[in-house]
Amino acid sequence: MIIRNGTIEFGHGDMHFVEKVGLSEAVEMVLDFKSQNKIPFVYDTYQLADLLMIRRKDLFSLSKNADSFYTYATIKKRDGSKRILCVPDAYLKSVQRTILSTILSKLPVSEYATAYRKGCKLQSNAQPHCGKKYLLKMDICNFFDNITFMKVYSSVFNTRHFPKQVGVMLTQLCCRNDVLPQGAPTSPAISNLVMKSFDDTFGAWCLRHNLSYTRYCDDITVSGDIPLHNVYLKASEMLHKMGFEINKRKTHFVKYTDRQSVTGLTVNECIRVDSKYKKQLRQDIYYTLKFDVVSAMKRSLSFEFDENEDIDSAVIKYLNSLIGKTAYVLQIEPDNEYFKKLLKKLTDLLDETKLDIRRSKYFTFY
Repeated sequence: MIIRNGTIEFGHGDMHFVEKVGLSEAVEMVLDFKSQNKIPFVYDTYQLADLLMIRRKDLFSLSKNADSFYTYATIKKRDGSKRILCVPDAYLKSVQRTILSTILSKLPVSEYATAYRKGCKLQSNAQPHCGKKYLLKMDICNFFDNITFMKVYSSVFNTRHFPKQVGVMLTQLCCRNDVLPQGAPTSPAISNLVMKSFDDTFGAWCLRHNLSYTRYCDDITVSGDIPLHNVYLKASEMLHKMGFEINKRKTHFVKYTDRQSVTGLTVNECIRVDSKYKKQLRQDIYYTLKFDVVSAMKRSLSFEFDENEDIDSAVIKYLNSLIGKTAYVLQIEPDNEYFKKLLKKLTDLLDETKLDIRRSKYFTFY
């Protein structure tokens, strides 16, 4: 359906709904719903199929058998360990992206959630904690695995927004084995919506106690000018009631006399990129500029080189990774003249390398 200047134009997918409730009642229901919500009005499975741009019988089949449309993928984490992702196939992923763009992106998220939000960067998560005497960092255990089917349904696709059948189908399309799959395009946005009540309540509590609170996915950070042990107990209690547990092994109380970092950024006085990150990057760039790119790439500890990969493609990928990391440093530290010069040298080297590769292939061909 399309709403223009208060006038509703019903489409083919709306006809079952209009015939069931009558035209005047249908118009009144839609206008009343849209006056309170930014998401689409979806009354039945005909309209849901229309919204997701799939046939109604395919909607039933996909929602019923969504668990079978996933494969596993492994990515390397920053600390060298590996994270296993559960990735939907192209068909389910397309449907999930439609759910993300038409529904999830239009639902309100807490101001304290700094990940997976348009306009939010790592600085958004770090800035509130700059220059504080005490810093508390906590990590939620198995975050996505503990966001269950019922949490998703009750927090996101509940009867406030959708009839029960529609809400259950949407939840089925976004869950796998009754939990939120880490790897689906809908999961990050859903996690923020599930955590909204906690974020708002805990954030307001921190504000009353002159504390700063942010949450970046499963990373919770609180800072202030008073010791924070009671804050840990408060957060632990609230999360436990929701079915979450804090990872004690990854809980850190950090004083201003030590290096305080939030999502990889140092916040003792002002936001800076971690010195170890910059040191490793400077080292990689030094060898890249001083010697040939291939040998620098192979000796780098921060780049995973595949021996079976085409060497020219690997070189381009490596140079792009160095440029991306340097640009990241400059995003956080825009006045860093040293890295500005390095970025220029790397960009020039990339252009020269691409030209050399093209020349080499040209002369090889002839």
